[in-house]
Amino acid sequence: MWHVEGFSARDAPGDLEAFLRDRFLPYFRGRGFGVRVFVTQASLGSRQFWLATEMERFADIDGWPERAGDEGAALIDELLTLTDGIQASVVAEL
Repeated sequence: MWHVEGFSARDAPGDLEAFLRDRFLPYFRGRGFGVRVFVTQASLGSRQFWLATEMERFADIDGWPERAGDEGAALIDELLTLTDGIQASVVAEL
């Protein structure tokens, strides 16, 4: 199961991509999260970026704040300032 958030960059997409690649992903992967970011290609899609966080069951979300810690919360706050049009879903593979 995955928690997926689609969003676009508020400003320059390259700045958001660098933040995700260089700071966000390494931190959350270091905290044990199975997290991936996908970038829409050739302007095909409703959002520029897709952040997918793996979870075994829906209730896992409840433990994420503690697992992410204070620095994780700060990174999420920064992500929110860099993005626009966030749309979240929870999906499961058939």
